[in-house]
Amino acid sequence: MKLAILSTLFGAAYSHVTMNPNYGAGAGGYFKTSIKVPHGSHGFETTKIVVKVPHGVLSAAPEALHGWDVTVNTRPITPYISHGNTVSTGPSEIIWEAVCTGNGAPNTCDNEDHVGLHNSHLLELEVQLKVGCDFGVDSSGSAQGDATIWMDQHTLWWNTEQYVSTPGTNDGNTNANNEMLNWSGICDGTASWGAGCGASKPSPYTFIYSTEKCTPADTTGSEPNGMRWGSPAEIITPAVNQDAVKSKAEVISLVEEQMLTTEEAYDIKFANSEAKSEEAKDEAEKAAMVAIFAAGISALLLLMVFITVSMRVANPTGFKRILLSDTDAYAVRANDYDKAVVGDNDL
Repeated sequence: MKLAILSTLFGAAYSHVTMNPNYGAGAGGYFKTSIKVPHGSHGFETTKIVVKVPHGVLSAAPEALHGWDVTVNTRPITPYISHGNTVSTGPSEIIWEAVCTGNGAPNTCDNEDHVGLHNSHLLELEVQLKVGCDFGVDSSGSAQGDATIWMDQHTLWWNTEQYVSTPGTNDGNTNANNEMLNWSGICDGTASWGAGCGASKPSPYTFIYSTEKCTPADTTGSEPNGMRWGSPAEIITPAVNQDAVKSKAEVISLVEEQMLTTEEAYDIKFANSEAKSEEAKDEAEKAAMVAIFAAGISALLLLMVFITVSMRVANPTGFKRILLSDTDAYAVRANDYDKAVVGDNDL
């Protein structure tokens, strides 16, 4: 398995879950892609990832990843023949969970190879897919909502749950503290991937195109070849120029990726600005308290100066005795006071 742990700054590109590549998947064929999982929450590690497989994907084979348990859950699908065998189940979700062992698990993990995804890293999870021809419906034909036409592209959505835990533990794998990041925003029409898609965090997606490999169940020739979309099934005939279809999907993917990255970077900078504003407000409040305290000290000093000057004017002799630490300074006789006043006036 190719494993990429990529260092990144908080808020840099790929701060959202993406499929890479997320275009160029032909109906009725095989497609290899990677699920890129970003940093989770500051101060936590990602220890569990649950990827919901959209209806129409017939098989999913995730490659083994050291330190992680990988599970593929299944659901009933319309049976098909593969290498002479009848296949009647397909993948419903893929789960990666960091291995955590010991008596205290999951609150403490004793194994030294516990590999929770650090907040400053990205994780790339490769998976090999077999893509079917019927999308957006279950085996009974009921609509499922995981296939839309978005930006004029037939789009499959891979809702993803990212669970985060205290470093060195798997304590967040049941989402007991409601820290789970839910990447579930599904778009249609021309809504921006990052906004207007029904959730704060956009779901990863794959653009898919119709091919001649999708043949109708009716062998009389009354129906054309092509993938079948939604309920009731709409047959999407293959485009004559497949390269043009894939090129357009690639351009849309790149534009939407850059737009969302820019939007997230702006949101982070705005949040940082608000944090700085709060810090500045706290500093201003502290400065105001210091100023009030200083003003109180100044007022007290002024009062002391006023009292001192008043004593000097009213009783110069007594004031002088205080300065000279005369023991009689506090027992000034009335006639001494009068003489002092007269003497001063004569001066």
